[in-house]
Amino acid sequence: MQRMKSPRVTSVALIGTIAICATGPAQADGIDIVPYLTRVGGARSLWGIVASVLGLMVINYLLNLLVIGWPAVRVGHVEIGRVMRGLVRLTLLGQAADRVGALLAVPLAGGLGPVLHLGGDWVAQLLVMNFIVSGFAIGALVLYLLRRRWQLSRGVSWTIAIMAGVLTNPAWAIGLWFLP
Repeated sequence: MQRMKSPRVTSVALIGTIAICATGPAQADGIDIVPYLTRVGGARSLWGIVASVLGLMVINYLLNLLVIGWPAVRVGHVEIGRVMRGLVRLTLLGQAADRVGALLAVPLAGGLGPVLHLGGDWVAQLLVMNFIVSGFAIGALVLYLLRRRWQLSRGVSWTIAIMAGVLTNPAWAIGLWFLP
């Protein structure tokens, strides 16, 4: 396990993350949720955007702790401190995995949607493919963490990775907007 050598590196990483998040409106795959979460001017307020992004990341971390961390500690006997540190990285990397899944879902929805007989219009097909591809990306990331970093058994790792790919998948939140 590698540790950051300097508090300066940690500070630069935190400030860089906030700066990147603040450069545009906080959106979850095109759905602007900031006005619904803040009363400080919505997407026009830098602090509202930062607060919303950080709040959503904390919620995501807590969900990861529940779905991935708790079973790893209970069944895999991994130290809680090690799990909590690993889940910080996983939460940040999971954002990238979800974005990769969302980007790959666009061409797959157009190409595989009709072949797989996914019902509905193109938006519904896009949501289904986003859920599938993001689930695979998140599951693969979790599987790597469980097997390589925490050395959990194959069966436990696969079970937790599949649960994470389904339960922590951000496509659920996006799909809820389109329910009748």
